[in-house]
Amino acid sequence: MVRLTRLLARTEPGQPLADRLIAALTPTLEMDGGAITIGYEAADRSTLSATDPLAERVEELQDVLREGPSLDAYRTGRPVAEGPAGQQSRWPRLSQLLSESHEAILLYAVPMMPDSRVLGVVSMYRHRGAPLEFDREGAQFLAGAIGVALLGGLGRTDSAELVWSTRDRVHQATGMVVAQLRIPPADALALLRAHAFADGMTLADVADDVVTRRLDFRDPGR
Repeated sequence: MVRLTRLLARTEPGQPLADRLIAALTPTLEMDGGAITIGYEAADRSTLSATDPLAERVEELQDVLREGPSLDAYRTGRPVAEGPAGQQSRWPRLSQLLSESHEAILLYAVPMMPDSRVLGVVSMYRHRGAPLEFDREGAQFLAGAIGVALLGGLGRTDSAELVWSTRDRVHQATGMVVAQLRIPPADALALLRAHAFADGMTLADVADDVVTRRLDFRDPGR
């Protein structure tokens, strides 16, 4: 989470949040590129961001062919990793079409599961020669945090007064994170949500820690 936060703070602030998140996540997991996609039913599937044309092409082909690592990760709720031989056996049409225009790559997919629901999938690739194995537990954890950052909310059922009080606190904390890291407000709120998920806290509690200065995102030891 610390490395992801630092890399996110270095991305171009004018780009959409999803673009900045995948741009920060892929080097964190030592990948060469990737994409974030949500809504895996045929009518609802939408790629929010892709780091490059190859990552975008992988997602486009899976959408058309209805086979591939992202769809398997979404259906099973588990990370997927396959080299060229495994791709040919598991997703023959995808493998064939990719090989016609690209060098062989290793394909990975991790479901975004902050809870029992699969919100979407982070798909990634490495160039041939890289190791097929990767930190599945770490990748699953960060994918869940990204899911919360992009799609999460307060989700509170308390009284209106308490909800508005919490929102004010979150707004104040967001402004402080903007000042600490010099990032856009959308990024700051995403980091607050991701931090809450990572530490098993509520967004309100994380906001309170920031406002009372118990939590500072500039602290390298946090």
